[in-house]
Amino acid sequence: MGWTRKMTKHFLVDPKAEIVNTKLPLFTDNLLGDDSRKDITNALEKEMTKYGGIGLSANQIGLPFRMFVMGGHPQIEEGKVRQCWNPEILEASEEMVELKEGCLTFPFLFLPIVRPKWVKVKYENDDKESVEEYLHDMSARVFQHEYDHMEGIVFTSLVSKEKLKYYEKKRRKTIKNATRNKSRT
Repeated sequence: MGWTRKMTKHFLVDPKAEIVNTKLPLFTDNLLGDDSRKDITNALEKEMTKYGGIGLSANQIGLPFRMFVMGGHPQIEEGKVRQCWNPEILEASEEMVELKEGCLTFPFLFLPIVRPKWVKVKYENDDKESVEEYLHDMSARVFQHEYDHMEGIVFTSLVSKEKLKYYEKKRRKTIKNATRNKSRT
């Protein structure tokens, strides 16, 4: 049976859900049913925009597809959006960069993650064309983050337990302050 729009949760699934923590198999178009790749990417782009993200993988909204969308921010590659089906990382720089990352699966949690500065990647687009390119800086980081989702890796597993505990405390404080400020308006 293929995917149907009714199967899409259209909200972010629980971070502990099996689909978020499991390596996804290669995608094949027979999983789509009556819909197209574009239907899936449109749904993902809509959700990514709704939540203010710059990347969203299908498994984050409950779809067992090895694909993600990334981009859309005007200050990153002029807002270019990529649809990445069956993504691969072919090569990565030895130069590593630490930056704070967020994840729509963990709202308001920002962790310092070390990743290669650039990556050479390969994926299929919505038109089933194979794309191979080098990504640098923020685009490389987003691709790697979303690729991790395909591998069943969540970004909380990329930092020490001590760091995670510290940043989760900051997250709770941020949420508490936001809730308090919202109730005053």
